[in-house]
Amino acid sequence: MGDDSTLKEKNLRQTELMLEAKQCLGCIHEGVVVTEQGGKILDTSQAAEHILEIPPLGLKSRNIHEFCGSGDIYDDLCQQASREGRALNRSLLVSTGNGKKKLVNMSLQSVVQNGERRMVHVFQDCADLRTMEQRLLQSERLATVGRFASQIAHEIRNPLNSISLNVELLEDEFKDSNDEARGLIRSVLRELDRLNGIVNEYLQFARFPKPNLKPGHIEGVVKSVIDSFRPPERIEFKVRQAPSTPSVWLDEQLLRQVLDNLTRNAVEAIQGKGTIELETDVIDRFVIIRVRDSGTGIPGDVQAKLFEPFFTTKSHGTGLGLATSQQIMFEHNGHLLVESQPGKGATFSLLLPI
Repeated sequence: MGDDSTLKEKNLRQTELMLEAKQCLGCIHEGVVVTEQGGKILDTSQAAEHILEIPPLGLKSRNIHEFCGSGDIYDDLCQQASREGRALNRSLLVSTGNGKKKLVNMSLQSVVQNGERRMVHVFQDCADLRTMEQRLLQSERLATVGRFASQIAHEIRNPLNSISLNVELLEDEFKDSNDEARGLIRSVLRELDRLNGIVNEYLQFARFPKPNLKPGHIEGVVKSVIDSFRPPERIEFKVRQAPSTPSVWLDEQLLRQVLDNLTRNAVEAIQGKGTIELETDVIDRFVIIRVRDSGTGIPGDVQAKLFEPFFTTKSHGTGLGLATSQQIMFEHNGHLLVESQPGKGATFSLLLPI
């Protein structure tokens, strides 16, 4: 009798542990799926069945990989949860019961039940719940950074212009001198031009324009990128477009800015020969533009910081390009996602709601 009582208490505590794990990752009304470590589904919530469009009890005994696949983002989530106990808030595309694709925001918690490792998946439909708190925090952070950048840029610009003017006058004084002196002066002018470029980028970031969204199609933006993009000869540029895409709300100029930044980053990510692919697609409620490169890839710890203002892995970068690009996509009520593994290139996806 005592053994039965102990077993019941143990099972009750394990059930409480599972509920705590679900609650610590998000509200209980969000979709929750509990699996074995290998992916077999053991338990689900009603919200999960609604998000994944599966009839009641239709999820149990199936495998989570049928819905999440084995892509880099989901694999990274699993590895991080196994290593650290939890992995929070990553956006990924899942397959629904009727074969459609849906964007969700997912967190994972690794727990132990009955001596067995379990994975608790908590997720929300990004099309229904826009993760507004995260976006609001990002917008407030960027506004603060923008004010700071504007003040710094204005303080630097005036003395920088004065220095540039004086160095140019100095070059005139040395026009009849040896080439070495003039070469040094030109080197200084080049660096001053680079600093001016950084200051201008700070000012552009600080004056972030409100998008002028209009109904339109992405084909015009994509065509302008194709016509103007000139990668080095060592890089092959490929284009794959969907036969047609539905109308979306967009600001063509700002969307072009995002694509210009992503293609420029793709070139810099490739050492030696490689390929850059520009692809359009339509999945569920989103029109998608992908920029895929065969570069060095992005480590997981770096991916988590990619969209933070001033974070950069470049020796000459300002760290504002991707932060600005993400904010532009937020203003479009869309998403900017990255999928990458070291040594396997990177894919940046722009998702625009239909």
